[in-house]
Amino acid sequence: MQFGRVIGQVIATQKTGKTTGLRLLIVEGLDESLQSTGKCITSVDTVNARHDDIVLVCSSSSARMTAQTKGVAADNAIVGIVESVSAGKKNSYRR
Repeated sequence: MQFGRVIGQVIATQKTGKTTGLRLLIVEGLDESLQSTGKCITSVDTVNARHDDIVLVCSSSSARMTAQTKGVAADNAIVGIVESVSAGKKNSYRR
């Protein structure tokens, strides 16, 4: 899993097979300090994420292990919305 920030949405009027009805979001990759990696990916939204949410993204075959993405041609899936991040006594993020 990796951290990301929702920065946009993809509207696709034509989709194939089981991708119909799935919401696609643009996610900016974040490192462990929640700083931008400069890379963006398109991800299937399985948790109703909103713009600017910090999210957890699964990639590759793990992206196809949710109820919504099973059997779907998806390489990335948003599987969680981050509420807080801390290491030791230091809280680096709170929603």
